[in-house]
Amino acid sequence: MTRSAGVWLLLTSLVAPVDAAVAGQSTDAASQHFVIIVHPSNSTSEMTRDQLSEIFRKITTQWPEGVPAHPVDQYETSATRMAFSRAVFGKDVTAIMSYWYQQVYSGRGVPPLQVKDDAAVVAIVRDDPGAIGYIARGSVPEGVRVVRLAP
Repeated sequence: MTRSAGVWLLLTSLVAPVDAAVAGQSTDAASQHFVIIVHPSNSTSEMTRDQLSEIFRKITTQWPEGVPAHPVDQYETSATRMAFSRAVFGKDVTAIMSYWYQQVYSGRGVPPLQVKDDAAVVAIVRDDPGAIGYIARGSVPEGVRVVRLAP
């Protein structure tokens, strides 16, 4: 086994038990655990799950205004990321990690930036007009704007 395959197996073994906690949730129930945030200059007010999926899979790379889209993910073990993955992709985090592993291995792309928590997501989104991220539902900090998730 190669070193990268061993690291991949270790990561997936650490994430899989935590994913099980949200695996039984419907996508609607999972979406109740997070909010989507963008820079205040971004005019987007609502997005569908498909639109979010395309941005976070880097299929869509620009906002309608032409600004490059910069998705920001949380670490694999984040409960907020687990809820986001379930609600947006209809899959658990390990499935999304597998998608990115294949993209990187084949030279077709790199995953979104991953940060450790809500505060790190907010800091990046606040400073980058093209950034989009998700944070746990609750009060939204100043300097970012919430985008409604379309039903």
